[in-house]
Amino acid sequence: MRPSSKPPLLILGAPPRGGNHLLRGLLDHHPQLLLPPDEDYFVRHLSRHPLLRLRGMLASRASAPGFYRELQKDGHLERINAGHGTEVFGTEDSLDLEAYYRYISEHHVRGEIDSLVRNHVEALAVALGHAEGDGRLRVIFCALQPSNKDLSRVSRLLAHSYQVQGIFLVRDPRAHLSSKLVRNPTLNLRRFCQRQNSYWREIDRFAVDFGPVMRLRFENLVTDTEACMRRVCEFAKIDFSPAVLEYTQGGEASRSNSSFAASSGIDHGVLTRYRDTLSQETMAYLEANCLPELFWREPQQPGAAAGGDLRASA
Repeated sequence: MRPSSKPPLLILGAPPRGGNHLLRGLLDHHPQLLLPPDEDYFVRHLSRHPLLRLRGMLASRASAPGFYRELQKDGHLERINAGHGTEVFGTEDSLDLEAYYRYISEHHVRGEIDSLVRNHVEALAVALGHAEGDGRLRVIFCALQPSNKDLSRVSRLLAHSYQVQGIFLVRDPRAHLSSKLVRNPTLNLRRFCQRQNSYWREIDRFAVDFGPVMRLRFENLVTDTEACMRRVCEFAKIDFSPAVLEYTQGGEASRSNSSFAASSGIDHGVLTRYRDTLSQETMAYLEANCLPELFWREPQQPGAAAGGDLRASA
């Protein structure tokens, strides 16, 4: 059992091109969440590399801000704040970065891994204009690479400091592959299937090792958004609001992002576009080598989403 003194934290994640930004955009303006504008590289990089954790714990207060900037892809927060993020739109001036780095410098404690993690989370809260202890549920939002076991690594790191719960998106391997091939046409099919299967199993392990987990199917989020978002709010113990049915960034209507195009609202074409882009041989390979649970079966009746979200609790 985790000590009750640990504050709660919600992890949102999926593999790259797995629907991360759709869920994040739907939760964007919820008043009970503290949700940064884009994915978190700091925690992901820190979770992967023991030597980076050691460097961070040995850093002085004066050098700590530079360490945090380096791990955020050497200035990702600055790019987001300038509106130059590749995955999000309308993020200009969303963060008070002076307040972020000032908080890091003032609160950094040498030798404490909890200090590294909690200071980052609370510094983001300050950068977004919220006070420490304001009651909002903190959220870490990450793209999780199955090849690096990011889901397990990130969760283990965060569980040192927080009572964690996770919502992880699962996307049909056929649509997921089709999206990834746009950016990586030489992707290896065997490794892709191995990583899809590994990710599914990591979600199962989360429930055993860390805390409550919700496995949310991307296709259901697209086809039955309200029902899915009601379940998301119930799981996170936050109030349902009609605002979670609109894709926004910083509270403003925004454009959803995919490998194919940026479009207003939710693009239903992402569900079956793979039929025009993948060969029959490729689809047969995926069905033979990916876990059957990963596949979405298109509903027979309009409006009836197939295969609801799957939950497990610790």
